[in-house]
Amino acid sequence: MRTPDPHELRFARGTMLAWDPPAPRPGAPALLLLHGAACGAWVWSEGFASRLAAAGHAVFAPEFNRGTADRPAGLADFLADARAALAALQRPVVLVGHSLGGLVAQRLLDAPHAAGLALLAPAPPEGLAWANWRLAMADPPLWRAVARMTETDGPADGALRRALFGPGLPEAVALHHLARLRPESRTALLEAQAPQPVAPAWGLGRPAVVFGGRRDPLVPPDAVVRTAAWHAAPFALLDGMGHAMMLDLGWEGLADRLTYWLEESFR
Repeated sequence: MRTPDPHELRFARGTMLAWDPPAPRPGAPALLLLHGAACGAWVWSEGFASRLAAAGHAVFAPEFNRGTADRPAGLADFLADARAALAALQRPVVLVGHSLGGLVAQRLLDAPHAAGLALLAPAPPEGLAWANWRLAMADPPLWRAVARMTETDGPADGALRRALFGPGLPEAVALHHLARLRPESRTALLEAQAPQPVAPAWGLGRPAVVFGGRRDPLVPPDAVVRTAAWHAAPFALLDGMGHAMMLDLGWEGLADRLTYWLEESFR
């Protein structure tokens, strides 16, 4: 299986990486991959997006614009970025959202050309306040590391290693990924604490699927289950994986599960 390399495309509000399928699958929707907090389009370029493209999908990964120190971006800005990327593709698209990007994907599901929804460790429609409070009570050092994700020297905090990745991921690989994290917008993270206006996928007639890590302390399994229930979607809790599922040990199996769901949902 030849794995395609990404190239960069410009659209109205920024840039996105794109992977062309070497053998397009007839009728396959394009995939719009939306990254999570402190990340960027790069999280998909470590193999995950190439594997999806090799399975026959055109894959696109926009970069969210976090704004400036004087005007940090809010969720509305991230939504506008994703909506502009979706409009630029002008074809049926399955929204694949991770973490904070999963919340953006859920709010975008009623957009024209949005054909379905796949969520990886998503921020739930109920908001993150409950999960955040539990983390503060159960693991104060990790909670403080998460709180510092908005600071210049915060995202690479080593305490995040055990939340983002399972114990099986080689330490050098984990540190390489941690070094690429960047400060997140405080405004967007604060807004994500509150319940969100998310229409259920079943009400829109769009297929959906939800994946989570069984040991993820940032979006815990019960939040994953509630998100799946909201959308009346199948879900899977994967062993040994942390929050950054597309980078963790076993990401290939996750990509293949997603590919299988796509093939079953879009025949």
